Amino acid sequence: MCSISASKNKDLLLKLVELNRYRGEESHSVTKFKYENDFELISQTKAYGPLDVDQLEGEWDYCIVHQQAPTSKEVNNTDLATGRFIHPAQKEKDYLWHNGIIKEGKFEGDWDTEWLFNQITSEGLSEVDGTFACMLNFDNDIFVFRNEISPLFKDGSSFSSTKFEGGTPVQPNSMFKLDFGKGILQEMWKFDTKENPYYFGD
Repeated sequence: MCSISASKNKDLLLKLVELNRYRGEESHSVTKFKYENDFELISQTKAYGPLDVDQLEGEWDYCIVHQQAPTSKEVNNTDLATGRFIHPAQKEKDYLWHNGIIKEGKFEGDWDTEWLFNQITSEGLSEVDGTFACMLNFDNDIFVFRNEISPLFKDGSSFSSTKFEGGTPVQPNSMFKLDFGKGILQEMWKFDTKENPYYFGD
């Protein structure tokens, strides 16, 4: 189990980080952005162990924190030393934060999050068999999406894997682009949840 906490408000972000600690603290990352007309990544730290909230200090306009109980195992000492499986997954200058797990045998490679990143730009999300709630930094924009099985809550431009005061669920099965200035989500396209074991019909 993992968690995503994100906000432009440092005080709220601190509350969200604390609220989500129960979901896993084996590793964490802190990614800070400046925002003018788009999101400029200014710093990113990844480390094993619980998050020290002092890492949230400094000047930034938006920050995404991922706290992790890993679902992939380090396969060699290099992966362990570099923290390869600490979120976000990276493709060139783009990043994906993932809460959830893709079913065993339903993805290729060592890490389901890397595989999921490829699915977004290739075959799409409708054939992804598992759970996912994600934030994506792509081409200097922030995108948000989840399927029906994974939780993600929002209030303006703030997001949390755990419900928080004022937070409402992100609509599932849609890819949204974050309008940072207005704090709203713009729907880009839809997808299906591959299999929802909790769906009982109408």
